[in-house]
Amino acid sequence: MLTFRKATLADTKLYFDWANDSSVREQSYNTNTIDFESHKKWFESKVEDDSCMLLLFQNEEKLNVGQIRIQKENEKEALIGISIAAEHRGKGFAKEMLFLASDYFLENNKGYLINAYIKEQNRSSKQAFEKAGFEFDNMINYENCISFHFTKKG
Repeated sequence: MLTFRKATLADTKLYFDWANDSSVREQSYNTNTIDFESHKKWFESKVEDDSCMLLLFQNEEKLNVGQIRIQKENEKEALIGISIAAEHRGKGFAKEMLFLASDYFLENNKGYLINAYIKEQNRSSKQAFEKAGFEFDNMINYENCISFHFTKKG
């Protein structure tokens, strides 16, 4: 059973380390390594941004498992992103995290649609989104990559 809380500035280094994990960079649309100062400015702005929800997930032992970011793009749509700590991948946490985070967001933001874009080769993320109740919309060219487009509505 996972629990989550909103990220705080104390989580800056943790999110930085997760963001620069080689597997995370490989599956991201921007594959470049992130420098700490840029990350710190970005993270501080997102923690304070009411249109962004940064959720940190922990397991029963209170170990940090991963994070989900849901960013409102306009008055009706939001974009979701997920990353799992390397030592916790392959344990089924992604499905539970996506389910909990998306339901939490949609309960607090009535009428929203959450968009998810997943690179075609990222089959494990595709399966996690499917299992978490996201519906396949179409294949699109997103950020110059052939990608699955999934959505979830409240």
